[in-house]
Amino acid sequence: MMAAGTGGHVFPALAVAKQLQQEGCQVSWLATPAGMENRLLKDQNIPIYQIDIQGVRGNGLLRKLSAPFKILKATFSAMRYMKQLKIDAVAGFGGYVAGPGGLAARILGIPILIHEQNAIAGFTNTQLARIATTVCQAFPNTFPTSDKVVTTGNPVRAEITAILNPSWRYQTREQEQQALNILIVGGSLGAQALNERLPEALKKVNVSLNVFHQCGQNQQDATRARYQDAPEGLNVTVEPFIHDMAKAYSEADLIICRAGALTVTEVATAGLAAVFVPLPIAVDDHQTANAKFLANVGAAKICQQAEMTPAALDELFGHLLNRQLLSEMAIKARQQAQPNATQHVVDLIQKL
Repeated sequence: MMAAGTGGHVFPALAVAKQLQQEGCQVSWLATPAGMENRLLKDQNIPIYQIDIQGVRGNGLLRKLSAPFKILKATFSAMRYMKQLKIDAVAGFGGYVAGPGGLAARILGIPILIHEQNAIAGFTNTQLARIATTVCQAFPNTFPTSDKVVTTGNPVRAEITAILNPSWRYQTREQEQQALNILIVGGSLGAQALNERLPEALKKVNVSLNVFHQCGQNQQDATRARYQDAPEGLNVTVEPFIHDMAKAYSEADLIICRAGALTVTEVATAGLAAVFVPLPIAVDDHQTANAKFLANVGAAKICQQAEMTPAALDELFGHLLNRQLLSEMAIKARQQAQPNATQHVVDLIQKL
């Protein structure tokens, strides 16, 4: 397994790795010395082998000049590990480590599978797609059509795939005349734009709302203060983290969040209406492309951060806060889900 750098690469790879182990495969992990994958894999019973590699995209001249030598050194290190471990197949899920690892596998004649989580492929996977045996894409049309390209979806946690059908959830809440449940998710660090702009907009809504606002670390007091003087009918809970995302998804009528690949996949799998606010600094604006996967079928709305004006939010919420409409969006989202993505990728690896 080759995945490093961010949870968006590591979590799908880990889901696949655990399933491979359950099916009797011996799994090893190629990592970087400082990557978060080392912490995430600490108690997973997967041996880790490290190569020293960093990204070169957008960095200074000195790093770019030294990059070929570092890539060569890392490739030889990866080759040494692969020979030592007698590797039969290599699966790359992105991150800097996958480049030298994929090159090493190609030199040694080891079959390669890559998996791209985003709707726009990252630099490493774009290059590896040329030499890979099998190319998995989470979203359609990320790579040019080819016999070796397979749309698998993103692996997601079992508790997300177990969430009940959205038509039943929304219908039950409507029959019980519950207030609309709004889930705001800013991620572990929080999303400042969501924390600053949504409270004032939601305070002006003229329907009863239950808002669960996940604001990120050290943002709780400031975010809670912005909901002060909330009108009757607006019930707000502000927390820095969400410990049970499946429960949060299942109880929500609408989620407002960023559009990372795994978030979009989980929203579809859960069957949940969404307003995506893509991260404006995302490389190649890939979060907007991710969000379009659901927006293009009427399952979500996209609100660019620069367009989150009071007037725009008033118009958005005035149109959207209707449970019948949200139910229709949620059903469309669930129709796009691929809950068997983990097993699909595992099966493709077994066939290499």
